[in-house]
Amino acid sequence: MATMPPPTSRRPRSAVWAGEELAPADAARRLHELSALFEVARQLIGARDARDVGTRLVHSSMGALGARSGAFLLAHSQGRYQAAYASGPAEAGPGELLELPERARQWALRQGVFLLSGPDAHVLGAARERLVGCFDGSVAAALRGSEGLEGLLVLGPRLISEDYTEDDLELVSAFAGLGERALEAGAGAAEIGAVEVRAPGRHATAKLEALRRRYPPLRPLVGSSAALLECCQELLAVAPTECTVLLQGESGVGKELAARAIHELSARAAAPFEVIDCGSIPKELIESELFGHVRGAFTGATKDRRGAFELAHRGTLFLDEIGEMPLQSQTRLLRVLQEGRFRRVGDERNIDVNVRVVAATNRDLRQDVANHRFREDLFYRVNVFPVRVPPLRERNEDIPELLLYFLDQRAQELGRGGFKVRTEVVDAVLRCPFPGNVRELANLAAALAVSAREDERITMGHLERIWRRHHKDEPPPWEAAPKATRQDLGSWVLHQVRAARFNLVEAERRLRREQWRAGKREAVPLCERSALGYYLQGEMLRALVDCEGDADQAASRLVADDEDLAPRVKPRLTKLVDELRAAAASGARGEALERQFGKLPRVYADALHQAARLMS
Repeated sequence: MATMPPPTSRRPRSAVWAGEELAPADAARRLHELSALFEVARQLIGARDARDVGTRLVHSSMGALGARSGAFLLAHSQGRYQAAYASGPAEAGPGELLELPERARQWALRQGVFLLSGPDAHVLGAARERLVGCFDGSVAAALRGSEGLEGLLVLGPRLISEDYTEDDLELVSAFAGLGERALEAGAGAAEIGAVEVRAPGRHATAKLEALRRRYPPLRPLVGSSAALLECCQELLAVAPTECTVLLQGESGVGKELAARAIHELSARAAAPFEVIDCGSIPKELIESELFGHVRGAFTGATKDRRGAFELAHRGTLFLDEIGEMPLQSQTRLLRVLQEGRFRRVGDERNIDVNVRVVAATNRDLRQDVANHRFREDLFYRVNVFPVRVPPLRERNEDIPELLLYFLDQRAQELGRGGFKVRTEVVDAVLRCPFPGNVRELANLAAALAVSAREDERITMGHLERIWRRHHKDEPPPWEAAPKATRQDLGSWVLHQVRAARFNLVEAERRLRREQWRAGKREAVPLCERSALGYYLQGEMLRALVDCEGDADQAASRLVADDEDLAPRVKPRLTKLVDELRAAAASGARGEALERQFGKLPRVYADALHQAARLMS
């Protein structure tokens, strides 16, 4: 039988750790750290979504460090973070929003992990007090993402008496790193409280359906596009708060529907919702409409009358087209928003009100401020939480669904069972520009319903008659244009890319969908993203030549005076100008120049040489 060798020393044996000899206490500590990291990583495997990542990360971190509470916050919108999960004695629960200014976010990223009681944590400002008071936070760790601070892991005080040590902080930082990897691995979007925390992706339709089931006030906002999903997420985020909202968008996009959704999703849903159209009320009467008047205040004031603010007490007041409000009325409105009180026209008594204001505009209020048409102080008072309602051209895929929705409404009004719409009618409607947005589409559906109310079948004949009635001699947009030649294909590409807001990925997606609907290649001359890019480059060369090398004028020509698109074009144009100048500096001429732009369609050869000469 083998015998154990006698110990050579009574000194405790050491452990070897990655080539380093460790004392037993250090080895035990390292083993504990590895065990904790393994357990957290094991818990995160199989996390279904962002909320699941947060739940598992908080629970496993609390268990490893003996924390009495924990929370996981994820980026929701610019500077705002929403609680995906909170556990323990924290007052704030899932859905709670935390605002972090840019300076605080950058500081958190630099620190990685930090004690909320530390002397430098004052950089967090009011967020520090909320993390401690509402989330029971003692230590926090930053989760990094592709766009900066992705989220925060917050842990409460330890249940045992010791404070967090340096080793504990390193462990918290490692836990946050595991959380980052879990999110990067595609954990996906998760509903947190009232809003999804990740940007809309390919599954916008399913997400919108889920949101509408959970939040019925969103149902009037019909559509399945990513643009509409993003808008609905913003509405859900701001609705439970008391923030003043500014809805921005063109006429006819559905800003009043968005305002009603905010009201019905808020705690004020049972109170009144009042609407004032600032653009349709004469300037002499708008203050009376807003604040009311007493008998004898002006000619025709035969009795006391309450205004919209008084009628909307404890509810919501929707000020549509606030940019049309006269400057004098803007001054009174600002005072009411600041003080929560007003006087009726002709009265001396102050009336206190509790009203949430949702404003809307189709104007550029910043430009109106610069032109002294809108008060700057009022602009900052109503622009607390701006929400952009997208125009119909940015959610073109919603048109068929909207058309059928409006036709069903008209069928009920006309006492019909429902309308059948031929496929070619839907395809033709998809080619219409609709400058009046959803409202114009609703009017078209109403006209089609009236025209087809007898047989309840909508054909191209109905659509053509209505188009001629509304547009006289203007050719219908669905009529096939002559097949594009190589000479005019560039203009066609520029039109398609401009409609997609110079997003080549979106342009390719739209064209492939159109090609699929048409069922034949000839309907779409080309739809590959790379080919679209080469023709767009050719059109940029033509614009530079026509504008004699002036890049700013060329950009304006390319965007057809839609200055909102200029920032999307100028970087491409600047890159092209730099390439031309580099070619000129290298002495490239003739065939050598064409080889450098080898994938440029031949039809642009002359424009290439002329542009190169302008840049030399």
